[in-house]
Amino acid sequence: MNKKKKSEYIFKINDNATTISNFSTNSCFDSGYTETNSSPIDNCIEKINQLNLIHTQYLSIPNSTDKLPTVYNLVLLGYISAIESYIREIVRKIINIDKFSRIHCEEEELSYGAAINYPLNLLPEVILEKASFASKDNIINSFKKYLGLKGHQPDELLTTLDEFEKICHLRHCIVHRFGKLGSQNAIKFGLDSHSDLIEKPLKLDVSMVYNLSIICTNTVLVINKYLHNKILQRTALKESNSWEWDLRKDKSTFKKYHDLFNSLLKPHPDSSLKNSYDELKKYYNSQ
Repeated sequence: MNKKKKSEYIFKINDNATTISNFSTNSCFDSGYTETNSSPIDNCIEKINQLNLIHTQYLSIPNSTDKLPTVYNLVLLGYISAIESYIREIVRKIINIDKFSRIHCEEEELSYGAAINYPLNLLPEVILEKASFASKDNIINSFKKYLGLKGHQPDELLTTLDEFEKICHLRHCIVHRFGKLGSQNAIKFGLDSHSDLIEKPLKLDVSMVYNLSIICTNTVLVINKYLHNKILQRTALKESNSWEWDLRKDKSTFKKYHDLFNSLLKPHPDSSLKNSYDELKKYYNSQ
């Protein structure tokens, strides 16, 4: 005798849910985009400036105070993204123009799909795909791995990256816990002073976000100076034979290095191409 089939109970809690059958991801990107001639440092500063506009203009919207914490969290995510984008761009472009860095990356693996589809100048992006720049150690190790910059790092760089890493831990809270502090990040911050804050949400305000933007801007300025000095000094080693030490002969090659690191948005008063070349020549002669 057949048993009567039990009816299935339907939980009707999402009656208004809609299923999107087909979402085209290729329409999400700007196919007409082309890179500007701006240096990576200026591209990053411009992104940070745009993010600053978001939260400062949001203040002028009536009755916006209840929504501000989420807006500030999103701006913080943007800051980290801008810096990671800067590091990828500067490392890629160094590999493209600097012989030592290019040789150092020769054994790095590329996927077949990237090898047959990417233009040559973008291939260094492929070897950076799995790299993370969300901590001090990751950033320094990436400079060692992809650019061959080993040895002592200046205190200025290490101190700056320590401050930046704190923001990276805040980012982790936002991405994985919608702003709440987890135990692992509490340990990184110092468990003694943060144990009472576990599972408490971020509560940023405009002054905090302003300080975060200063730290992030300072981070890329310090990294940019460090990479500029280390890469250019390496080309000026006696055994390098990279330069003829006549600006008329070296100018076209030196200009690639100079333009890569030079900022027009935050220029140094002595950062003209000739001054930079003369300083490098002094370094060569001082060895």
